[in-house]
Amino acid sequence: MSTTAPIQPPRAITSRAAENGLVISGCICLLLLFCGLATIQPVACLLLWAGTLAMPVVIYRLLARSYRQGRCTFGFAEIWAEGIASFFLGSLVPAAVAYLLLRFAFPDFIAIQMESTIEAFKSLGTPEGDQWAKTLTDIRAKAPLPTAADIAANLISFNIVVGTALSLLVTPLVKIRNRCKGCSDDCNNK
Repeated sequence: MSTTAPIQPPRAITSRAAENGLVISGCICLLLLFCGLATIQPVACLLLWAGTLAMPVVIYRLLARSYRQGRCTFGFAEIWAEGIASFFLGSLVPAAVAYLLLRFAFPDFIAIQMESTIEAFKSLGTPEGDQWAKTLTDIRAKAPLPTAADIAANLISFNIVVGTALSLLVTPLVKIRNRCKGCSDDCNNK
């Protein structure tokens, strides 16, 4: 009779991605907060940059944890797909938050930012600044400003593209740095 515990099969990619998505969702919400604060407080730009630079570390740690929990058996495609799915699921909450804030709490945010950008270009007093101000004024006159739904949809699309690229770059590191010899118990304790 064997006294060793049976080996559990790895969790499904969707459950791992959903768990990772919660962490990524929080990170993206913080980045959105810093981005909004940067429009009124320039120091928030530093926080935005720091958070942006920390995102590859966060995704590496999430994917490496899943890889080790799966006893180092996942292939490149499965780790990469987990990263992409994590970013997709992680972008849903921030997109909903951005939609609700832009639709109900700050409905004039985009118009105010467009106007302040036009004024900033005009105040430069250069031909290039005047040209940029004219271009933005023409765009505003010819086409409606993006709606809250447009911003939310673009946020999801942007995060999927970024997540695809970032996961593609991080996946080889996960495979190389987390190699397990015989998948001993050390693998799960790294």
